[in-house]
Amino acid sequence: MHDAETICKRALAELLFLLEHQRQPKVRERRDWSLLRSLIREGLAAGPRPDQLQEGPWQVGQRPLRRPGRNGLRFVPLVTRGKTEIMMPTPEEAEDLVAFLNWCGMPEFGGR
Repeated sequence: MHDAETICKRALAELLFLLEHQRQPKVRERRDWSLLRSLIREGLAAGPRPDQLQEGPWQVGQRPLRRPGRNGLRFVPLVTRGKTEIMMPTPEEAEDLVAFLNWCGMPEFGGR
């Protein structure tokens, strides 16, 4: 198990790659974010429960879709702070990422 600072620094690098891919995808394939997912799990296991970290600068959001998208959702789950938007596969994963980013005290990344 890693300490909180190490987990958050490694997650920051993965998040920057994920954001770059979402902002300017080079190909029509999804970025594998299993390392980020495992860092989130590790961080949340070390910190408070995710429901205790929903209030903070990072928030769960949604972008409506005209027709059902992945998993039959009528929206894209988002994690937002200021102008930063991170698209997530499910609402639950968005909630976990919000809790993790608030736990880490992660800054805004800018962009859209």
